[in-house]
Amino acid sequence: MTDLIFHPPCQALEFVDLRRDEPEDPAWLRKRIGHEGFLLRFTQAGTELPSAYTVGLTELGLPELILYGQSPGHVRHAWSLIEPVLHSLTQAGLKVFHGQFDGQTVQVRKESLRRLKDACQVYGGEGFSALQVYWMVGADNHLPQHWEIRFLASQPFLGQGTLGDLVPKKGAA
Repeated sequence: MTDLIFHPPCQALEFVDLRRDEPEDPAWLRKRIGHEGFLLRFTQAGTELPSAYTVGLTELGLPELILYGQSPGHVRHAWSLIEPVLHSLTQAGLKVFHGQFDGQTVQVRKESLRRLKDACQVYGGEGFSALQVYWMVGADNHLPQHWEIRFLASQPFLGQGTLGDLVPKKGAA
């Protein structure tokens, strides 16, 4: 349970499904964004993997961001690696980092923006754009474990096109 209670260095981490008593109306969200800069919202609904997404990066001229994780602890760890480079994540196709998993940014298609529930409340369904950090087997991970393959196969792909579009083409630099 302690994995669920943490705060990134400069932003508040909210738990959409675990803290229903917090108001989630657009005015309250805007007030929090004005105070914090942006919010990182955590959600784990039903059988879907835990995820975190931002609300407020739009006001900084950046796309919102969503990522999935194996567990709340994995989401927290991924965020700690992503947050220092957050302001450079401006377009699809960027490699976030390399390791056990490689993260690549993909443009979230319009139909999937509704997964960023509070961003939709603040900006409307089409008033913002978002990137997903999509996890793949890391270049340094020569023998992925079964749980790693299950996690990678179970994460939603919110991007445009297909997963095949993420694979570098032969001869492309």
